[in-house]
Amino acid sequence: MAAVLMASPAQAEDQAAQQAQPAQPVQPAQAAAEPQPAAEDAASGNDPIIVTGSRISGGFTAPTPVTVLSNDRVQALAITNVGDALSQLPSFRATSSPATQATLGGNIGARILDLRGLGSVRTLVLVDGRRFVPSTSQGTVDINLIPSALVEQTQVVTGGASAAYGSDAVAGVVNFILDRDLTGLKAEAVYGISEQGDDESVFASLAGGARIGSGLHVTVAGEYEKSYGMGDCYTRDWCATQTLILQNPAFGTNGLPANLIVPGVNTATVAPGGLINRSYNAAGQAIGTNATDPLRGTTFTADGTPRDFDYGTLVGPLFMLGGEGNGRNSFISPFRLKVPVERYSIYGNATLDITPGLRAKLDVSYGRVQGEVVGNVLRDFNGSLLGQIKADNAFLPDDVAAAMADNGVASFILGKADFDLGPARAKSSTETYRVVAALEGDISSSWSWDLSYQYGRTNFRQDTYNSIILANLRKATDSVLVGGNAVCRVNADASTTNDDPNCVAYNPFGEGQFSAGAAGYIAGDGFQTTRYDQHVVAANLQGDLINLPAGPVKLAIGGEYRSDKIVGETDAISAQNQFWSLNGTALAGSVNVKEAYAELAVPVFRDSALGYALDLNGAIRRTDYSTSGAVTTWKAGAVYEPFDGVRLRITRSRDIRAPNLAELVGPLVKSAIGLTDPRNGEQANPTIYTGSNPNLRPEKADSWTIGAAITPRSGGAVGRMRLSVDYYAIEVSDAIGVLGAQTLANRCQEGVSEFCDLITRDSVTGSILEIRDVMVNSNELRTSGFDIEYQYRQPLGGAGRLDLSLLANFVNTLTLVDPAGETNRAGQNGVRTGTVPGVPDYVLDGMLSWTLDDLKLTAQGRYIPEGIFWTNFVGPDSTWYDVTSLQSVSNNHVPDRFYLNLSAQYTLRLGDDREFQLFGAINNALDKDPPIMPGAGGGTNQILYDPVGRSFKIGIRARLGG
Repeated sequence: MAAVLMASPAQAEDQAAQQAQPAQPVQPAQAAAEPQPAAEDAASGNDPIIVTGSRISGGFTAPTPVTVLSNDRVQALAITNVGDALSQLPSFRATSSPATQATLGGNIGARILDLRGLGSVRTLVLVDGRRFVPSTSQGTVDINLIPSALVEQTQVVTGGASAAYGSDAVAGVVNFILDRDLTGLKAEAVYGISEQGDDESVFASLAGGARIGSGLHVTVAGEYEKSYGMGDCYTRDWCATQTLILQNPAFGTNGLPANLIVPGVNTATVAPGGLINRSYNAAGQAIGTNATDPLRGTTFTADGTPRDFDYGTLVGPLFMLGGEGNGRNSFISPFRLKVPVERYSIYGNATLDITPGLRAKLDVSYGRVQGEVVGNVLRDFNGSLLGQIKADNAFLPDDVAAAMADNGVASFILGKADFDLGPARAKSSTETYRVVAALEGDISSSWSWDLSYQYGRTNFRQDTYNSIILANLRKATDSVLVGGNAVCRVNADASTTNDDPNCVAYNPFGEGQFSAGAAGYIAGDGFQTTRYDQHVVAANLQGDLINLPAGPVKLAIGGEYRSDKIVGETDAISAQNQFWSLNGTALAGSVNVKEAYAELAVPVFRDSALGYALDLNGAIRRTDYSTSGAVTTWKAGAVYEPFDGVRLRITRSRDIRAPNLAELVGPLVKSAIGLTDPRNGEQANPTIYTGSNPNLRPEKADSWTIGAAITPRSGGAVGRMRLSVDYYAIEVSDAIGVLGAQTLANRCQEGVSEFCDLITRDSVTGSILEIRDVMVNSNELRTSGFDIEYQYRQPLGGAGRLDLSLLANFVNTLTLVDPAGETNRAGQNGVRTGTVPGVPDYVLDGMLSWTLDDLKLTAQGRYIPEGIFWTNFVGPDSTWYDVTSLQSVSNNHVPDRFYLNLSAQYTLRLGDDREFQLFGAINNALDKDPPIMPGAGGGTNQILYDPVGRSFKIGIRARLGG
């Protein structure tokens, strides 16, 4: 296996040059060659060089940095999904993965790439240079559906590339290069499990290729993977601490800040058996205060017997410190730390040489991903869901009824965490079909063309089970006795217009004290289906325009027509957002896109007094969207080599992203989260609506990339080194996205009136009832930083060889600008529910491999420095810390983490055409727990940190023939 596991941007063109040559079968333990020369030396004649940063073929070195993830790295670390391998790279943020889904429905278990932390919709995914059919209604691609078994390498353009490839390439492009020339068979089987016995997984793949006759080559591959996931928060000690954000009701007066991030936080206003929070008289007025309310603090045992609730300290509207309820906090249970996922993929391609200058290609693929998620249990602390319990409720315990009569209580609010009804569950299935038919030809020795048609379809279905129907819950809870039998009040009152013959009275006191009929009436099943169809017709022409002393001027021109259509259905209850959680959505819309582009590469000089080489590159693309009109994108760049082996490069580009169909025509989806009301510092649990906005405008991005690559061609120690350093700056105007419910509430309080229009408050109490966190064109989104890659190879004579690679991404800014000002999320290592995630100040990824004959040992280290939990909080380590401020917090610090992964592989060779490789890996070998902090999926930020702990993989690879 090649020991250089990551190619630097400077080597991208070098490795890409190999694409023109017939690829050899993957040899798991192949000895690595010495570092290759630059592309212009490696290529000869008219052999094409495929570089994702440019559509120009030939010896031109593209000015855009291109990082290459080789299959060797994936195999060395025993990674079975290329999406997981990419998410490890410092420039990516693993926003969507099986470890970040928690209670979210939709494409459950999807692995969706997010380059630069700019949002997955701004990362364009290609397969062999062509768009892959979207897997989601947002237009993003689930990498699970791309056949990892045939991915030869993955090229990542870490900069704008819309002029070359079209819309969505704001953050960059990820291009999966497949092995189209495989001969013989190769197979792989892997088994994995965590040290604690969960996160079990199995993987198997088989690929084969053959040349038939003199002009036809066929490749077929299939793979299967099943991950069983993890349990809930209480299956890990670090998460079972119940570390949450606790509101300090007396902040500024008791010497403590307004927000406390502490362990041992329990719910103060909801309990599994029910908890009386407030009493009201016949006029609907609250009786007394919290301290003098005659019924407040009455809870119920599992059998419905009333007793006193054990309050802790610092009791607030949602949480308290200590008290009862440990192990049953409904804000972190019962959803999983990692959801189970099962995936299949089948891929086949054929290449037919019709004549020496004409080729036909056909690609056919099918993939299916299935996932399952456990939703939230119902939580109602203010009666907004259950309604108020009246004095004549059919199930009211006698002691409580007597206390109500003695104290003039006509009704009360019952806080309920409905573990007994159970959480909703959702299962999703995403199927993707894709067919690509292409013709490629040579006009002359220096000109070539290609014409292709692509059809793709994604069928998505989500089925939900045991979802609580809000209207039915309220009717079933409000019951009375008629003839000694409990019946729903709507069927017993004088009115007949509100009768519901299906209604079965529900007993909310205790746990499981209701009938099966009541549970069947309150909870129901739902569904969602979505079909996404895409047609693409594309034509490209490229070749040498004229010859200059420094070489040929190369031109590429082309056009593309794309049609995207989405249709969907959902159940009647979801259509009204009447399930407590996991409501389905129905989409309908279409967009047609017409594009034309041109790219020019000009070699200015070679071996002159001004330097070794200078190349200029420019591209322009005109894109016309049926939904948002026409836009122009462009790029201009240069590569200057003052001396051989030292390459300086610069690129300036204008990129665009038009709103996708889900952002324009999708429905609103309802959920509920806990947040802090910035008006009074109280915690709230409002209804959140997220979804589309038909008034969205296309976003525009201006990008700069300036860098240098050192690739010495001399021998010795210097010649074994590769180094590249690139600075990037991307500024997106009219950026499309949700700001997060907590952010909207904060910005409204800071005076942004347009955000206040999205918030509904109770007319009497002023508490937040709902927030419409819909898509908006926020003012700007900016990011800037540095990418660094370093490689070194050291021969050890008879003791083998050492290979070292280091990747680093340093982020200066990741800033969202709205009418209230700027928020820089660089260095924000935590993620608060209802807010947009940030990125660390930097991430380091290093690999050291030792190869001796057929044995290879690899150590990978990943370092995430310390950071802050949330940008809106001010902790004691800040000079702005003030315990009287609503933004003050007891601890806004997230400690650093270092993860070490170890692997070994040994190859057994049985002749020239047969070999077997045994391998194993220990991930998180030091068994490092993630930093403990509040998180959307439990007790940490699972976008950045490993929730599994030490885990193991073992497997075998085989190659036969070829």
